[in-house]
Amino acid sequence: MKKIILSFVFLFVVQFSFSGELDSILTKARLLTEKKNYTEAIKEYENYIKLSKGENLKDVYIEVANCYFYLNKKEAAVNYIKDAISKYGFTDEDFIYSSVIDEKLSSYALSVLYDDYFKLRKKYLATLK
Repeated sequence: MKKIILSFVFLFVVQFSFSGELDSILTKARLLTEKKNYTEAIKEYENYIKLSKGENLKDVYIEVANCYFYLNKKEAAVNYIKDAISKYGFTDEDFIYSSVIDEKLSSYALSVLYDDYFKLRKKYLATLK
């Protein structure tokens, strides 16, 4: 019985430690973004995405898109928004009301993605079934 309890305690500690590591990576990425060090921020965001194993990353993908947009890499920014739509359900309302996406990027991406939006959205909806 002691072994089982110790195993659960160990798993809890490991899980908690990993969660703290993920939080620190995301915090670092956001601080780098605030300091306008977008290239390094993108590296940290991508590390976070890789380690998070696909949990809801909609806002993180948008934060990466913002960084690419600020670096004038509009195609990369739009690609991250496409992923946010098709993988995590970023909606047309998110383009308007999200506090995460840059307003100029939102307008630009909507104009570029207008014809593809519903196809990307259907791809996301298919994952819910």
